Amino acid sequence: MRIAVILKYLQRLKLKTKIRLALAILFGMVFVFGLVGSHYLDQTTRNSVAMLENNQRTIKYTREMSLAMTKLINIAAIDKTTPSFKRTQSERAFAKFERNLKLQLANVTEDKEGDVTKQLQEAYQGFKEQFQASLDSKEFSPVFIIQTDYIQDLLKEVYEMNEASIRKRTEEANQLANRITLITIILSFAFFIIAMLAMFYFPDYIANPVIQLTDSIKQIARKNYSQRLNIHTDDEFGEMARSFNTMAEKLEEYESINVHQVVSEKRRIETIIGRMNEAIIGMDNNQIILFVNPRALELMGLEEVNVVGKRAAELGRKNDFWAEIVKEVVSGEIPETSSQTALTIDRDGKRYYYNKDILKVESQDSDDRGKTSVGYVIILKNITELKEQDLAKTNFMATLSHELKTPISAIDMSLNLLEDDRLGGLNEDQKDLAHTIRQNAGRLLKMVNEILDISKIETGNVQISTEEAPPEAVVLRALQNVKTFLSEKEIQVVQNIPDDLPNIKMDVPKTTGVLVNFLTNAIRYSAPMSAIEIEVFRENGSVQFSVKDNGPGISPEDLKKVFNRYHRAKDDKTKGTGLGLAISKEFIEAQGGKIWVKSEVGKGSVFSFALPA
Repeated sequence: MRIAVILKYLQRLKLKTKIRLALAILFGMVFVFGLVGSHYLDQTTRNSVAMLENNQRTIKYTREMSLAMTKLINIAAIDKTTPSFKRTQSERAFAKFERNLKLQLANVTEDKEGDVTKQLQEAYQGFKEQFQASLDSKEFSPVFIIQTDYIQDLLKEVYEMNEASIRKRTEEANQLANRITLITIILSFAFFIIAMLAMFYFPDYIANPVIQLTDSIKQIARKNYSQRLNIHTDDEFGEMARSFNTMAEKLEEYESINVHQVVSEKRRIETIIGRMNEAIIGMDNNQIILFVNPRALELMGLEEVNVVGKRAAELGRKNDFWAEIVKEVVSGEIPETSSQTALTIDRDGKRYYYNKDILKVESQDSDDRGKTSVGYVIILKNITELKEQDLAKTNFMATLSHELKTPISAIDMSLNLLEDDRLGGLNEDQKDLAHTIRQNAGRLLKMVNEILDISKIETGNVQISTEEAPPEAVVLRALQNVKTFLSEKEIQVVQNIPDDLPNIKMDVPKTTGVLVNFLTNAIRYSAPMSAIEIEVFRENGSVQFSVKDNGPGISPEDLKKVFNRYHRAKDDKTKGTGLGLAISKEFIEAQGGKIWVKSEVGKGSVFSFALPA
């Protein structure tokens, strides 16, 4: 009962107090062990040494007195010496005996030793008187011999008494030493048991809560908010466990609320997506389909169970329209601009057009250092009506352009007749006027041709006729077309074209037109008497053409739209339709190539395209 009360009291103590108490007990045990050992050792040493010294002195005194008695007997037995010699020697022997007897009287340690010593003293006095009387009469009576033997017996008794005492003290010292050894062993064993219990108890007592806390924190990090610490003490660990459990309960409560909210939001979003007119497809970063709304399923003629959870590439192998939808995501080549070229699908005898937007979904990193891609959302918007209107506009523009070519041709023919000397010469002013009319007619014809080209592109009537030709031939033809413009601004052309370039399959007129467009723009935006660089080289299985100028450059805002139709920079004061680069892009991509531009404001631009070698 008392032990239970003590243990309960110990559990209520703070950890710091428990450690201090354990250290105090440890130091107390060491102190008690040292104190007990020192006490018994000191007691043994003091008693044994003191008693043994007294007994040894008594033995020494009795031995000296015995020797003195022997000398007196020898003196009495000598006949051939003078009385004075005997007297002198006997006085020395008596002095020696008396000196040791006096010391013995002061060194009595054993029981009955005092009585025997007094008997010895009395016997000695009688012996001394008898000896001196016999020495004067020169005759020693038998009583002398009896007295001598009696004194020797008393000395022997004192001697044996102290000798026995020494043996007794030695035995007692041995017993005490054995007792001290036993006590030391018992205390050592007890201290060892206590130390072992402390060694196994305290590390576990301190480490186990820390281990439990670490494991629980890991579980909390895995969103297992049902984790609890089972530490029921009143110390710091108990307080820590209660705080942790309170935190876990709050997190579990918040998680329950958040899960409910997330489920509710998910259902709401699914409802919204399901009711949208656009076809919407969502996938994660591993291209696994997460959701597809009914409009997208209807468009592709698939069922949700056969789509959700599948990989995009796997579905693309079974459905060509699906492959066209997800090809950018599967290849990993997602353009910077979200809006893509319109997709077409024929159904019920009618062609439908859909605009494809690919949205890259990003999530903020936990350390707020950046964003991580978590998936993609593809949106297909039905633009059939807009496309039909656009095609109608395109056809109208094509018809109008064809109609405009007739008066332009008439103007050109009339100019040829005016400039014919057979019909009469023109003065200088008339020649300048005719030249101006021809330039404007040429510009108008160029614009009409561009509109016709873009009309063919939009209606899908562009015809690509490929043939093998050397790249340098295209460069030469393009330079011939811009020769006049180069001369007017006195611009030099630097060519970097290797001699070992392979022939490539391409539509030579259209490719030349693209390069002419690059050169025309470079000349237009370059300062007079500057230089333009043309570079052609082979790289990664293709032949790349580049035109570099030292013009004002293109702003980042305009750089993204430079290949869009009818796009012109805000501060561009030159004349044009804004169709040249858009047409160039269509021509190059129709041949399986790529086209791009690099530019910095104030450092010029580099327009490039590459065709498969």
